[in-house]
Amino acid sequence: MKKLKLFWESLDDLTTVSRRELFLGIMCCALGGIVLGAICSPKKMTIIGCNNGNGCLDADEDE
Repeated sequence: MKKLKLFWESLDDLTTVSRRELFLGIMCCALGGIVLGAICSPKKMTIIGCNNGNGCLDADEDE
């Protein structure tokens, strides 16, 4: 607990971040959010097409 308090108090210091580090941090957070959102989203049954039977042959139609 003592180490945690020391770490928490050290966060008050001002630091300088380069633009590259800032950009990479933002990109990591954005991509992580996209991946997390894709994993946590409900599964959807999306069917593209009209299901009129194109390319789908029954056993009776083959003869």
